[in-house]
Amino acid sequence: MTTTIPNISKELFVDILQDKDLVQPDDLLIFQTLYSLDKQEASATDLARIIGWSYKNGVVGKIVGLGKRILKKHDIKQTEREDGTRKIWDFFFTGYYKGTFFIYQLKPELKEALEECGLTENIKPISIQNSYLFVWNPNKWHQWTDPNNEPYIEKNIEELKNTGKVTLMWSCRSHKSIRPGDRAFLARVRSTPRGIFASGKVVSEPFLSQHWSGEDKDVPRVLIEFDTLLNPEKEPILTVENLDKGNLSKQTWTPQSSGISIRPEAADELEEEWFEFLRTQNIRYSPFSETTDTTITYIEGSATQVTQTRYERNIYARKECLKHYGYSCSVCDFNFEKFYGSLGYKFIHVHHLTQVATIKQEYKVNPIQDLRPVCPNCHSMLHKQNPPLTIDELKDIINNG
Repeated sequence: MTTTIPNISKELFVDILQDKDLVQPDDLLIFQTLYSLDKQEASATDLARIIGWSYKNGVVGKIVGLGKRILKKHDIKQTEREDGTRKIWDFFFTGYYKGTFFIYQLKPELKEALEECGLTENIKPISIQNSYLFVWNPNKWHQWTDPNNEPYIEKNIEELKNTGKVTLMWSCRSHKSIRPGDRAFLARVRSTPRGIFASGKVVSEPFLSQHWSGEDKDVPRVLIEFDTLLNPEKEPILTVENLDKGNLSKQTWTPQSSGISIRPEAADELEEEWFEFLRTQNIRYSPFSETTDTTITYIEGSATQVTQTRYERNIYARKECLKHYGYSCSVCDFNFEKFYGSLGYKFIHVHHLTQVATIKQEYKVNPIQDLRPVCPNCHSMLHKQNPPLTIDELKDIINNG
């Protein structure tokens, strides 16, 4: 039998949030991120992905650490589990299980305290981005490669080349969970070559539409705005053989149904593989092809914002920045992999020299001129004031005290 869930008042939360000995920048970032989400709820895995941390344990560990510091200073009763251990997470959250994931929700008292302390003033709502795999089986729907058909893949590629995007309707199995803004990949199945040949984002809620075969039945579909589309008959694609490694090998890349969820641990590795593939392969149209021209720009700043550390999110701009500058902090030169070994591999934040949160619209970012890798501590210090410090100003503070 568990004891009563701790009930920390709004007034006590205000005191805690204003106590710099208790609350660290990353603790605030977790609360602010959760506050910014459209439903103000998320799993630890989703929070970590949004913030840019490698593992959900980073979120859980920081919350536990904050709770322990609070217990040293304030007399708060903890919830006792049946096995005798005591909870800390429920100081700050309520929640529920969704499948195997626990979904955290800010307690109303903490939410009100964040607002009273002015810690939510510049936060705009964002949505969690999940990744989904859609499929095309040319043995069943060969009409896409027919010039007399609409849609026609070559015409779609030409439209993407001219406008930067092309929107197509696609069936989706995960119609109960998929949302606008989710990442979409398209795989060719049941016919060689098999593999990924398109990517984009979902831009509609699921809706019912007639089956592609003309049968008298409706199927759930979504609209996908593709940013990349290849013709598997005319150019190379990212084949399933190249996806048989690491966490990618745990994902099914040739499923029976279209619109299945991509495992979170595989999604990041897929982005890496896809990005490198597009940069290095001889394909007709790719905005990410290998180039020595540092003036290449990417659309940045659309739709998502978390105060101070994440407005993102053009993943290609981030990758181009890190390819050029590496994974050491531009301020203090800290490198996570050198210090933590494989645990810190490719972990770093990316800082915008131009504050996109103040622009509040899409703009073209030059990843070499406008972005820099910084560690989370330096990133928080850069944003300690508004407008943020420059990298050189923070270096001077470090060097001169």
